[in-house]
Amino acid sequence: MISFKAPERYWNESDILSKSGVLIAPLGRKALIIAGRNSLEAIQTSSFLTSLQASEIIYSIAVFSGKVTTTEIQTYSNIAAEKQVDVIIGIGGGKALDLSKAVGERLEVPVVAVPTIAATCASWAALSVLYDELGRSSSYLLLKRSPAIVLADLRILAAAPKRYLASGIGDTLVKWYETVVNHNEEPEGLDIRIATQTAKLALERLKTHALQAYEAAGTGVVTPAFKEAVDAVIVLAGLAGSTQGSTPRAGIAHAIHNSLTFIPETSGTLHGEKVAFGLLAQVVLEGRGEAEIQELAALLHQLGLPLTLKELGIVEDSEPIAIAIAKGVQLRKEAIQGLSFAVNEASLAQAILSADRWGQRIIKSAYVNL
Repeated sequence: MISFKAPERYWNESDILSKSGVLIAPLGRKALIIAGRNSLEAIQTSSFLTSLQASEIIYSIAVFSGKVTTTEIQTYSNIAAEKQVDVIIGIGGGKALDLSKAVGERLEVPVVAVPTIAATCASWAALSVLYDELGRSSSYLLLKRSPAIVLADLRILAAAPKRYLASGIGDTLVKWYETVVNHNEEPEGLDIRIATQTAKLALERLKTHALQAYEAAGTGVVTPAFKEAVDAVIVLAGLAGSTQGSTPRAGIAHAIHNSLTFIPETSGTLHGEKVAFGLLAQVVLEGRGEAEIQELAALLHQLGLPLTLKELGIVEDSEPIAIAIAKGVQLRKEAIQGLSFAVNEASLAQAILSADRWGQRIIKSAYVNL
């Protein structure tokens, strides 16, 4: 059995939020908006709320706390239930959208995703990433469905700081590397082959457009390259991750990310930034060729993504830290057994140390070539 989860509609155009009322009204007329303060400021010039009012959508606003925990999901679910809403509108980055999706699932009402940064595929994915009260990775909440619609206002996304787009690009580049290692030519492996090809398309589009998109990010100017990057981050990464079947998957880079969240010094880094370092460690772990590793590391560096433990905020001696990170990596045994390379605490720790050294060389080389 293969399941495909996707929004019913995806809009990716400038000023789409000015039409939000007529697009959301068929889903519900009483909405709870869950959004952070910065996200609310980002949409102020979009006529979003005015459009809701014009379509006679009654709305309340619940300011996002910044946490996606089981406690917060219950808190916001109680707010939504008390107000008897029939649609949830999540506005913001990945965490605000993940919380909104979880609330919508609990109340069994549709969710509208309005990303204000293109840092993850959270506006598409039928998944919420949960954390504990200290901000450490806790678990994944698999959802029955994706948001009903996604309103990706390119003008707003292009005005967001470029660090967020870089993070989204890093998180998307990972998808092919994490998926292809699980490739299965058996008939029951169709799910992983579909996901691999979708992730490959994202990888190809980003290799062509990522750097130009990164240059445009933060300027508010929507270029063709920027639009390509946004679609790769939201649509292609979302599709690759939401195509599920029976094939076990070893998401190594994301598992390294999850372990990194238990190191307080990394709290200032974004999801895609930690994942990017996890990707560098993964390609080393796989034993990919030096030329391929260098090309990938150079691209990540050009996007301002961290390549070393120091760039992640870790200044302690690297060897014990690498061992601690490796010990915290959690992967399904059946997924590891299907890989063509060894994955254990020792090999992971060595790969993390090697990735750190690769990063140092790339940074030094870039500095010398200035």
